[in-house]
Amino acid sequence: MSTITLTKESHKAPAKFRANLESERIALGLTAEKHANASLPTIHTSSKIAIIGAGFGGIGTAIKTARDLKECDFVIFDKHENFGGTWWANTYPGCASDIPAIWYSFSYALAANWSKVQPPQYEMEEYLLRIVDQHNLREKARFKTSIDSLDYSERSGLWTLYAHDLASGQKIEHTCKVVVSCRGGLVHPRNLDSPGIENFGGKYMHSAVWDHSVDFKGKDVVVVGNGCSAVQVVPSLLNDPQYNAGSVTQVFRSKHYIMPPVPPVLFFRKALTKRSVDYIHSTAPEEYWDMLIPNFKVGCKRMILDYQYVPTLHDPRLTLAYSGIKEVVKDGVVLEDGKFVKADIIVACTGYDLRKSNDLAAKTTTGTTVSDLWKKEGTTAYRTILVKGLPNLFIIGGPNSGTGHSSVVMALENAIDYYAKVASPVIKGKTESVVVKDEAYDNWRVTIQNELKKSVFGTKFGGCVSWYSDERENPTAFAWSQVYYWYITHFPNYKDLIYESYKKKVD
Repeated sequence: MSTITLTKESHKAPAKFRANLESERIALGLTAEKHANASLPTIHTSSKIAIIGAGFGGIGTAIKTARDLKECDFVIFDKHENFGGTWWANTYPGCASDIPAIWYSFSYALAANWSKVQPPQYEMEEYLLRIVDQHNLREKARFKTSIDSLDYSERSGLWTLYAHDLASGQKIEHTCKVVVSCRGGLVHPRNLDSPGIENFGGKYMHSAVWDHSVDFKGKDVVVVGNGCSAVQVVPSLLNDPQYNAGSVTQVFRSKHYIMPPVPPVLFFRKALTKRSVDYIHSTAPEEYWDMLIPNFKVGCKRMILDYQYVPTLHDPRLTLAYSGIKEVVKDGVVLEDGKFVKADIIVACTGYDLRKSNDLAAKTTTGTTVSDLWKKEGTTAYRTILVKGLPNLFIIGGPNSGTGHSSVVMALENAIDYYAKVASPVIKGKTESVVVKDEAYDNWRVTIQNELKKSVFGTKFGGCVSWYSDERENPTAFAWSQVYYWYITHFPNYKDLIYESYKKKVD
């Protein structure tokens, strides 16, 4: 295990550690993107392993591949222009780790000098870039590259990644033996869809695509939402001298259990509920208690560890509106009760489109894309990592890998360990391919969904509506403990897998 010592350069120049707005819009397909340009010659490349995504998952996969599998023939692809994933892309004011950083770090690379228990975005990005440089990963990366589709050939035993350069539109065809998808789920912003939004005459932005050129000083701001992003944005808009908004009205229709910083190690529902309620009663203005305290079971949604939000509720410039938006007009919003709220700027903290993020255009051996398979049968992956009909493809941070109330980095490391164990014979050339058996895949899907129906995560039992699930299924949360997740990823059931030996190719 190594120890990372941060220089804190990111505090002096945070802009160096965050995505450029225009590049981010291009990466997310929100602007005039250069699509595949057939007039340019196609670039043909190859490697033994292709890693899609350069965030925590992609970085961890690359390190594991080089260090433990002793294999350095890999390429890391990413739409963005740097490593970091969500910690490069999300740059809104107040953006920070929503859990203590010691839980949000690689177990083999702990930082010795975090500035806060829950450090800001740019410091998290500095941490990741230090690890990237420590392991010489920059030479392995191809940035500003969109992976458009993936095809597996049973004849050659190879994957072909069809991609294009986002800057030039030049097409790229990359062949490889193994694909590891580390794309993440919280990528594509779900924009505010209230009637009349197109008529708004002020500035609109989603928290995931922040425009740092906008002047907030003295402006009337409406923030929509009250999840993790919103409770970080609101205090910053009021307390940070760089923003110093004239007024902030926070409009929201749901509630969350908001906890004081760094809760003790206790997980009994009753005790956690009391801790959150006591925090609101002791810290928030009484007029907001009913708006903030949920009536569902704690754990139905991800809990929020708060440092600034609840104390900021005493700021006279801040108003909470527990309401939906009836209509957006030129100079503000009209709430469901008909009340008009003036707005120069609207900030949507309205979450992400998980379905779009799960749109994996990888074709199975029968010619069906993963996206079509999931639409038909439900979104799932065996042990969160393998999909039937897809030899040599591993999904890190895949369906049902969400930890709910633990560390996503811990879950990623566990999945990466599974990939290393299961893919090792293929990478070392001992066998041609590995794929999960159809019956094992199907049984996993049924078992985990039945178990989730009994859990607290976004279910009728939990008593809330959550982004974890919809009416059909819960494709997000893991149904059991992280101890069990560690077990099933470190002890593969090889009876559920099919390893194909090399066969002589004949014409």
